[in-house]
Amino acid sequence: MLVNLLHLCETMTKTYVSEAEIRVPMKVFKKFADRNHFLVEMRIKNNKPRYRLVRKEIPIYFISGEEEKEFKFLDLADLHIGHKKFEEFALRNKLEFAKHQEIKRVFIAGDLFEGCCNSCESKYLAQINQAYSIFKDYPFDYYVINGNHDYSFEQAGFENPIKRLSKMLKSDGINFNYFDTYLMDFVICGVIKRVMHIEKYDFNKRRIAPILKLKSFEEEGLLQNYCCGKFYPVRFFQVGHIHVNVQMYYAKKKIYISQSGSFVDKEAFDDLGNIIQGTVVDQKVFMN
Repeated sequence: MLVNLLHLCETMTKTYVSEAEIRVPMKVFKKFADRNHFLVEMRIKNNKPRYRLVRKEIPIYFISGEEEKEFKFLDLADLHIGHKKFEEFALRNKLEFAKHQEIKRVFIAGDLFEGCCNSCESKYLAQINQAYSIFKDYPFDYYVINGNHDYSFEQAGFENPIKRLSKMLKSDGINFNYFDTYLMDFVICGVIKRVMHIEKYDFNKRRIAPILKLKSFEEEGLLQNYCCGKFYPVRFFQVGHIHVNVQMYYAKKKIYISQSGSFVDKEAFDDLGNIIQGTVVDQKVFMN
């Protein structure tokens, strides 16, 4: 069973753990932490080292500034391409609908692939080829981060599957952007759209986990980011990993939350994925 490295990143900001609790070679863990913008902090307790993660920064990517006020994009997450219950028709229907709605941008919050629990090249190639056969038919601008299932292929010794898929699609002229992290800020219309593959804090409270995470960001002073000489506030928060389709407005911080559901769970597939549209005026979001 592969260790969920993303889960380690989400839990080790709260407490120090021993090397035995990390359960992967320190070289692998430190490399994973660095690519996700963490510092590994060590302290000695009872003559033994213990480790904690401290976030250095949240990476940011500029899409558009205040001159672009109208936003319209599709939020997806947890496609799990390769899962025996993956519903390709549901994903194609959603992408087709987005095309008819004249949407240009699609954000995918992790777990694009089902991944694997051991070294299996046939599964790796089959999942990438299936994803390629779908996305090549829909030439949107894609912005995609990792989830724990996507990382599992790397732990099995393969190139990150989203990275490989990105190369294939870009060679066909499709703007499929891969970001080597599970948390990314995008400046769009002069505000931040934060996309994250979140871990469950409490399974029984999974519907409000994004609000708990936002409160954690608030405590750490991370509800804005600095880009191009200016601070931008978080106004959208899109989360993956939680297989429930939810949209809600966090009035306290004026943040619109989007949970896209999953393409493998037995829910009404027509509701999967969220089309988000409206206007930003003076860094305030107004939804259509």
